[in-house]
Amino acid sequence: MAGAQLITGSTYLVVKLGLLEFSPFALGCIRFLISAAIFAALLVPRLGIRWFDRADWGHFLALAALGVPLNQGLFLYGMKYAPAAHGALLYASTPVMVLFLSCLFLGERPTWPKVAGIALGFAGVVLVLFDKGLAFAKRTIGGDLLVLAAVATWAVYTIYSKKLLRRYRPLEVTGISLSMGALLFLPVGLPFMVWQDYGRVTATGAFSVLYLAVMTSVVAYLIWAWALSRMEASKVAVISNLQPVVAAALAWIVFREAVTVRFVIGSAVVLAGVVLAERG
Repeated sequence: MAGAQLITGSTYLVVKLGLLEFSPFALGCIRFLISAAIFAALLVPRLGIRWFDRADWGHFLALAALGVPLNQGLFLYGMKYAPAAHGALLYASTPVMVLFLSCLFLGERPTWPKVAGIALGFAGVVLVLFDKGLAFAKRTIGGDLLVLAAVATWAVYTIYSKKLLRRYRPLEVTGISLSMGALLFLPVGLPFMVWQDYGRVTATGAFSVLYLAVMTSVVAYLIWAWALSRMEASKVAVISNLQPVVAAALAWIVFREAVTVRFVIGSAVVLAGVVLAERG
């Protein structure tokens, strides 16, 4: 899970690059059609003649709607108007939402170390992002609200996934739900795919789509489901607070941005929060 943050931490920057050349819905539709094709190639040889319980298809359909049309539709459209740092900060509230829902629906215990660790992690994220010039303005509030709604749907997706992972493997839960989600997203995204001006798409734009489809939607989502099948949902979610730290570290490596004392302190607070929540 810690290693997967290298992928998810760079997702915000890659999305911003992709949205310079694609409309939000065209980007989302192409991304998930590619990931659905990959999941189909992975799933078909393994499923064989196995049939799923008919009652569970409704659960898979709900998970598909949460994971793709709702979560990614809100996220991609919101990120068109919200800075990358805002997306990272708002997604840092995921552990709080997941902890509340997991206590309500999964019977997890809100121990003090776990609650304190989540609070510490969020505080560290705020320190890191303010060091990177985080600022809010009226012109970004619409995008921020859409991203916050995407965070809420992701928290619900996480809890729903946890329930299905008790009966199915991570590849089955992730692959089937995201493939069904791609089909649900198709009626919305297809017109934008047709209207997209592909003549202005550069190698950077093509890379962003492939990165989001393969690395984020397949690799990172699979790791998330695999971890959920073995850990408490709130402990999985709190590790995602490493994303802004990773994003800032990548900016230092790639763009040679300066490392400040506030960034180091914020990163240390995030790590302390993650460790405390895991031990809690």
